[in-house]
Amino acid sequence: MTVILVYHSKQNLFILVYHSKHMETKERLKRVLIEWRERGLPKVKKRDINIDIFLESDHIVDIVGVRRSGKTYLMFLMIKELFKRGYNKRNVIYVNFEDRRLYPLTANMLDALLDEIYVSLSEENKVFLFLDEIQNVPGWEKWARNIYDYYKGRVKLFVSGSTSKILAPEASTLLTGRHLSIKLLPLSFREFLYFKGLKVSLEEARYSDFKRAKVVEYFNEYLQYGGLPEVVLAGSSELKMEILKAYYEDILYKDIVDRYGIREIHVLENFLKYLFLNIARYFSYKRVAKYFSSIGISTSTRTLLRYTSILEEIFLFFFVPIYSKKVRNQLKYPRKIYAVDTGLRNVIAASLEDKGKILENIVFLELKRRSLRNPALTINYWKDRRGREVDFIVREFDSVKELIQVTWSLTYENKERELKALIKCMDEFKVDKGTIITSDLKEKIVVGNKVVECVPAYEWLLGNFRKTPMLTEP
Repeated sequence: MTVILVYHSKQNLFILVYHSKHMETKERLKRVLIEWRERGLPKVKKRDINIDIFLESDHIVDIVGVRRSGKTYLMFLMIKELFKRGYNKRNVIYVNFEDRRLYPLTANMLDALLDEIYVSLSEENKVFLFLDEIQNVPGWEKWARNIYDYYKGRVKLFVSGSTSKILAPEASTLLTGRHLSIKLLPLSFREFLYFKGLKVSLEEARYSDFKRAKVVEYFNEYLQYGGLPEVVLAGSSELKMEILKAYYEDILYKDIVDRYGIREIHVLENFLKYLFLNIARYFSYKRVAKYFSSIGISTSTRTLLRYTSILEEIFLFFFVPIYSKKVRNQLKYPRKIYAVDTGLRNVIAASLEDKGKILENIVFLELKRRSLRNPALTINYWKDRRGREVDFIVREFDSVKELIQVTWSLTYENKERELKALIKCMDEFKVDKGTIITSDLKEKIVVGNKVVECVPAYEWLLGNFRKTPMLTEP
């Protein structure tokens, strides 16, 4: 509470004025919570995530991912499931900390939220607390830990964020053993089809001409516009592009420039353009420096290192290292660049000329989803001294699970090169099966005692879920 001494000229005396910042904060929060309780929930669609295990655990659940990947709607999906189980808005509290009515955000905001928890717990046995974009509130980690330790079993906490700072060392240390993470990527192709209203099995995609034609049509759309939910549901191609442009601007200015205090915006813009144009290619600071020199921009490796760290932190880009048993080699050789969404890439590049690289990016994202479901999986690329390369080597601990080449089409010109690299890699790891993913080719190639399966991309993407029942409406 702040005490202000004010001079009243007419009465010729000093008046003490009491002002409580906490009360101001509480009033702002109250307005937001009243609106939450009065409004209905938007229509939501299921994701390929088993939300039951997160609802039933007492752990704090953190949901992280790139802006507009569906974190808020995943929270709404969980809330709807809680309503089905008999809970209501006395039990369930939702706050979005990007709501401008709550600004400026201070630790007092969370203290004010405690009052709401007290009231709810006096009426109900359990409270579910959903806090969206929590990283905007200073000191949230200690507050969350205190809530968990003091109210375990009575207050269940869900938090989300558009940056990996929510999982930064300080937060992880404070929340060790107390939290479960959901790292959310844009829609998989299977989820994309579900959002489009197309229910199709792998067998139907293979043997039904009608279903296969529809799947191929949607796959081409997925290739061009990506899997960000609002873009997928948008009607026209013009609207999709406008939404993607708006997303890109928000990511650039809100998530990077404003949040990290970037001053050399022109350097950042050109760096982003370089990365989007070079997805599925090698990344090295020497190459980037050469690019900047060619367009007349001077920058430092230190600046580029900082930008790279930020882009990984906000989940916009991933950098895949070469496979090597020696950590020194992984640091020595260039990494490969992959973007979180091909739609964002195509807004910047405005071209689908290199469909093979875009397809490789889509395959990477699918492998990344699998590694998020199974942390024992690691993804690398493989390359030998003669320059032969395999796009992906997927291992579970030390066991090789898949060797994958990606090419838009397998032609007379590239078939020998792709096969030789894959066979050599299979020899090194002593496996007898490899995969080549293309746009449409289905073929089995036998080389000695080794089998190479050529699979259409849409079929491989659907086939990743052979043991999972198809999505149904919530």
